[in-house]
Amino acid sequence: MNSIHDLGGMHGMGPLPFEENEPFFHEDWERRTLGTHLLTLMTGLAVADEARHSMERIEALHWLASPYYEHWLDGTETYLKEKGIATAEELATGHATEPLPAWAAELSALEPETVGRMITTNHPVTGEAAAAPKYREGDRVRSINMNPRTHTRLPRYTRGKPCTIVAYRGACLYADARSLGDYGAVDHTYTVRFEGADLWGRDAGPKDAVYIDLYESYLEDL
Repeated sequence: MNSIHDLGGMHGMGPLPFEENEPFFHEDWERRTLGTHLLTLMTGLAVADEARHSMERIEALHWLASPYYEHWLDGTETYLKEKGIATAEELATGHATEPLPAWAAELSALEPETVGRMITTNHPVTGEAAAAPKYREGDRVRSINMNPRTHTRLPRYTRGKPCTIVAYRGACLYADARSLGDYGAVDHTYTVRFEGADLWGRDAGPKDAVYIDLYESYLEDL
């Protein structure tokens, strides 16, 4: 999706402020927002790719003017409404007006030990692909030029650019499809190298290059 979240490759956005010894949370609502968001993922209400897409749909000016954890809050509210867990009125007032859907009411509570284990251990990201990988190390390919209205992991500044396959990373969960509810989708994944000159033209340094892990669906023969 071409939204304000995709700032890769851009400049002129102003300085990046750094706070020495910055705390994890500046206010208590940030801590509670993170906890609520992670619990919706842990109970299976949504997957991370759905959550990312919910944040990508935040209006551009609001995104730029709001703090980091407000993006998480806005995104969580979006998929709570879309999945029928809460209404806009309930979120605004903090009071339930409708019963939970039957499937949501049957979700089990998580034990504290389970929560700790989930937070400190990454979830599996690989799967079994139906076909063999198309490309090998050293192949010259090109990223496709696409502008989907849904979630994608292909950065806008790399689209339609030539690149080189550096390594094959296996068949991984396919984020684009998972954001739309196809949770079992997988796709072959490669590390590719983009030359700086192909991305930024003559303004790039002679040794500039960008390495990105991309799905096979994002690549085409050069």
